[in-house]
Amino acid sequence: MKAQEDADAFTRPRWHFTPPSGWMNDPNGPIRLGGRYHLYYQHNPDAPVWGNLHWGHASSTDLLHWRHEPIALKPDEQGLMFTGSVVRDTDGTAGFGEGALVAVFTQHLDGLERQSLAWSLDGGQTWTPYHDNPVLEAPPGCRDFRDPKVIAHGAGWLMVLAVGSELWWYRSQDLRGWELAAKMSPPVPSPQSIIEVPDLVRVPVNGAGTDVWTLIYSVEPPRGTAKHPRQVRWVPGAVCDAGFAATASQGGGVVDAGPVYYASLTWDLASAEEPVAIGWMDERAAPGRGGSRPWCGRQSIPRRLSLVQRGDALVLRQRPVLPDWTPSARVVINAGSAESVALARGTFAARVAGGGADDRIQATRLRLESGPANTDLASVRLGPTVLEVSSSGVDVRRERADADAGDLMLISDYGSLEVFADAGLGVASVLTPVVGSTGRMVVENDGPDPVVVEMMFATDDAGAEQP
Repeated sequence: MKAQEDADAFTRPRWHFTPPSGWMNDPNGPIRLGGRYHLYYQHNPDAPVWGNLHWGHASSTDLLHWRHEPIALKPDEQGLMFTGSVVRDTDGTAGFGEGALVAVFTQHLDGLERQSLAWSLDGGQTWTPYHDNPVLEAPPGCRDFRDPKVIAHGAGWLMVLAVGSELWWYRSQDLRGWELAAKMSPPVPSPQSIIEVPDLVRVPVNGAGTDVWTLIYSVEPPRGTAKHPRQVRWVPGAVCDAGFAATASQGGGVVDAGPVYYASLTWDLASAEEPVAIGWMDERAAPGRGGSRPWCGRQSIPRRLSLVQRGDALVLRQRPVLPDWTPSARVVINAGSAESVALARGTFAARVAGGGADDRIQATRLRLESGPANTDLASVRLGPTVLEVSSSGVDVRRERADADAGDLMLISDYGSLEVFADAGLGVASVLTPVVGSTGRMVVENDGPDPVVVEMMFATDDAGAEQP
C-alpha cells in the first residue's frame, strides 16, 4: 500500500489541481475572497467514476498551491449537485444577509434539471440549501436545462442558462424569482450540438484601457454521435436589458483547439485585472490511466485572459499561470539542427523563442520521448501558418492567429500537454502518456535562424495538499 501511495504522489500533476480522491469534472463557482481563490468542482468523493455528484472545494492564494477544503454541497432530496456559479449578495437582496455568498446551481433528479440556491455567511466554508428549492423549474419536455452563470447587472441579477443548443437569459431582483428575458442561438458546430457551462466575463483589450463583455460556452456533440469533438467557444458582445448582444463579426471562435479542455469558467477579478479561466480535462480515455489510482480528473492550468486587436477583429489571448520563471536549462539550436533536452521531472515548462534578429520562430518541431527506446509520446510543430499537436492518435491542427508573434510555450504535467503559441493567441491541449524522469524533448529547428529553448521543472511543493 505504501508503494502505491508513493507512486500516486509521484504521478500526480504538480501544476494542475486534482481531487484528493474520487472523481472530478467541471469547475464550479470560482470566486476570489480576500486574496484567496476559491474553486468548487463536480465531485464524487466515493469513487473515481462519474456519479453521486457533490461540490468539492479547494482554495489557493496563487492558483498553484491548493488547500483542500470540506465538501461544500451534498446531494439532497432535490437531486445531485450539478454545475453553477457563486455571487456575493452585497445588499442582501436574497434575504440571506448582507454580503452573503449565494450559490446558484443545477440539481439533477430522475432525468429532470432545475435550478436551486444555497447560501454561506462564513466565506464559502459552510453552505445552507435554500428551504424553498428549486427556484427555477425546466419547462415541460425540456431535457437539458443547466449550468447557470449569474452576474450582478443594474439593480438586479442576470442569469445565462444552457438549454439544448440555445442560451436562455433570465432576470431577477432577489435571486429567488426569475423571469425569462431572451433566448439566443450562439455559433455551434452542428444544429443539434448541446451547449453547457456558459460563462460571461469582462475581458480587457490590451493597450486600449477598455474591456469587452465576452461570452464563453462549452459544446458537446449531438447526443449519441461523434460529429465533432468537445470544444469551448467564445464571442465578444455587450450585456443589455434582454441579456447579451453578440458581435461575432468582431471576433470569436474556439478557445482551445484540443479535445480535452472543457467546461471553462472564470474568476472575474477587479476591472483592472485579467480574468483567470480554468477548465476540466477529462482523463477517462487517456493512455495509462485507471488501474488502482484513487482519483480521476484534473483541471487545466489556469489561464489569464485578454483580448488583442488584429485589424477589425479581436483575438483571445491566454497566458498560463506558472511559478516565477526560473529556467534550469537553456539550449540554442542552430538553423537546420536538432538537440535533445533531458527531462528530469514529469512536470515542466519549455519556452521556445527565436534567436535571430527578432524573437520569432519560423519552423520548429518538438517531440516528447520516453524510455530507453525513445518512444514518441507527443509532438508539436509550429509552422509558418499552422500549429499542430499530436499524441496517442489525437491530431490537432490550428491556424496561427499571428505568425509575427512567433514564440511557443509547452506545459507538460504528468499526462497532459498544453501548448501556447504566438504569445498565447493560439492554444491546444491534449492528454499524453506520462513523461517520466527517463524522458527527453527533441527540438528540430527547420527555420533559417537559431531558436532558444529554456526549460523550467516543477519543484516538489507545487500542487494540492494531499490527505
